[in-house]
Amino acid sequence: MNNFYFTEKEAKVYLAALKLGRSRVSDIAKSAELNRITTYEVLKRLLQMGVAHSAVYSGVKTFVVVAPSLLVEKMQSRLQVAQQILPRLALLNRANSNKPSIAFFEGADGLRTIYEGTLACQDKVILNIANPQNLLATIGHDFFTQYVRKRAKRKIQVKVLLPDTPENKKFKSEEKKSKREIKLFDAQKYPLPNEVLIYDNKVAMLSFASLIGVVVEDKDIVQSLRSMWQMVWDAV
Repeated sequence: MNNFYFTEKEAKVYLAALKLGRSRVSDIAKSAELNRITTYEVLKRLLQMGVAHSAVYSGVKTFVVVAPSLLVEKMQSRLQVAQQILPRLALLNRANSNKPSIAFFEGADGLRTIYEGTLACQDKVILNIANPQNLLATIGHDFFTQYVRKRAKRKIQVKVLLPDTPENKKFKSEEKKSKREIKLFDAQKYPLPNEVLIYDNKVAMLSFASLIGVVVEDKDIVQSLRSMWQMVWDAV
């Protein structure tokens, strides 16, 4: 549910409140296996989102959440609003597309966010230097499998340089299916613990040991990195 609408804690609280019906914070917290303070803060967010309501009975504040069918209606309404304003947002994005920017991301969720951002690639080609074992251990096999499926569905090609290891060689057999072109380089001579993604006018750099990532958007920087990536690709 957290990937669908809520964060993990919001999903726990919503499901607990849905199961209990109108209840006190302490009861919802116990059912959700969260402490009372955290549960109350989550309930306040659910109130702001319009998916929970509160009322005082016999001097005790209680909470109840909307039915799943109403939750779906709210999501559909948000989608309609997003579709209506999308053209205006696209114009704003194009107006700022040439302005250099840098964004930092932390944690496994932050690295997943970087990956999800590449699905908006306009050029339909991602240049990648990767270490799949470190990547999968960090963002998870299920997430990556879904990501590859979405990328292939959107016809975004990835050209990736991988360390020449037995684990990585198996990816060669999946090239066509996953819209992936692979070249292998000497893993002993060129150790590579992290990952680089180059797409459109952006470059993303991910550190799996530190669980941080940075996305730089600058035409000249990206062009330089594209050229360096191409030199390596041509030399392998």
